[in-house]
Amino acid sequence: MAEIYELPSFQTEINELIKKGKNVGLNLFIVTGTKPNWSEFKNHLHLESEDGQLTNSKWTFYETPNYERLFPNLVKECRNYFLSQFSVQNTNETTIEHFRKLWTHQYLKNKNWIESGNQDVSWFQSFSSDNPNVMFLGASPRLELEIESIKTLRKNFTIFACDTSLGFLLSKGVFPDYIVSFDSGRGTLFHFIMDLPKDIPIITWLGGSPYLFELPNPKILVNTGHPLDQILEHLFQITTNQKWPHYQNSSLNLLGMVLSVTASIKDRNFMMAGVSFISEQGKSHCNGTGYERYYLPQLHRKQSLESFTKRLYTGVRKGKNQIVWDELNNQKEMNKIHFVSELTPFDTNIGSNEKVKVKLHSFQGFPPKISDVAKWANQDPSGIIHTKTINTWLRFSPD
Repeated sequence: MAEIYELPSFQTEINELIKKGKNVGLNLFIVTGTKPNWSEFKNHLHLESEDGQLTNSKWTFYETPNYERLFPNLVKECRNYFLSQFSVQNTNETTIEHFRKLWTHQYLKNKNWIESGNQDVSWFQSFSSDNPNVMFLGASPRLELEIESIKTLRKNFTIFACDTSLGFLLSKGVFPDYIVSFDSGRGTLFHFIMDLPKDIPIITWLGGSPYLFELPNPKILVNTGHPLDQILEHLFQITTNQKWPHYQNSSLNLLGMVLSVTASIKDRNFMMAGVSFISEQGKSHCNGTGYERYYLPQLHRKQSLESFTKRLYTGVRKGKNQIVWDELNNQKEMNKIHFVSELTPFDTNIGSNEKVKVKLHSFQGFPPKISDVAKWANQDPSGIIHTKTINTWLRFSPD
């Protein structure tokens, strides 16, 4: 209420709180009124932040029980305004709910594996180059129709291939420059059961499939913004003065991640193949994927492979896939994004230059101790890191 807020004693108490916050490195903002302007408040926070961005910030709304009891309508209204500005309410929540236990379990397992052996691990910072050609290869059935065009363009492009497409690409003699794999599910290993060249780097994250960390291939770890990644980013900054930037991927697929990690490349020319988000030619993916390796033993004359995999994609884009597809098409012209299938004989400016090497910027070294991560994780209010997990980390940590 304005009458209370304008009282000199109340103003004095607020100023003291703001001063105490600054002394410990906290910026305290006072929001007043029954209908705060949350949009203006959010812009104010952007201006106050060090880099002008809050992409790696996590927001949670709390209210005291007493305040909620005395002013239930005001609390409800403030919560609704807050969620509309600071909280993402979409399919990401379903993904988090399904995978959060697996993510934290594998984060610990992979981190211990890195520290226990001689692992070739890099902490990704950025890619850079001038006017390079970058190509992303998905695993839709369309990839089979585009493979000859890919072979023709291969020498002029830096290729990022999704893990699902590896079996088909290697069988056709196409060896990517980088493999991208972020899925934490156990099925990921079926995409890698092959004679994989040991020198191709794998771009992943610490919560990825543990099987990847057993491979001899170099690993490039990306900061995904997961709470544990945020903790490591902070600890790297204060202990080693190393910057480990966060890369957003709102699309929640590998194409979105490659677009994000290569966005810093100057005048990037981005080409795509094997990307459709729908089933084609009566199947959901190209030949040679891990799905085939997994389902083949279960096939018989009355049960086809397509009957197992048709649930992965349908003949119609919908939900998240449709949103990603629409956003992709909206960005095509502005960000120099092209489909291999759309190329014509008149597109002589695409892929005609000699290949320009994409330069990787990263740093080496092991992450902080598990005990350090666990102590910081204990302060995370997101609920992604379970209390039992934190206690296990602290109990079995060597320090």
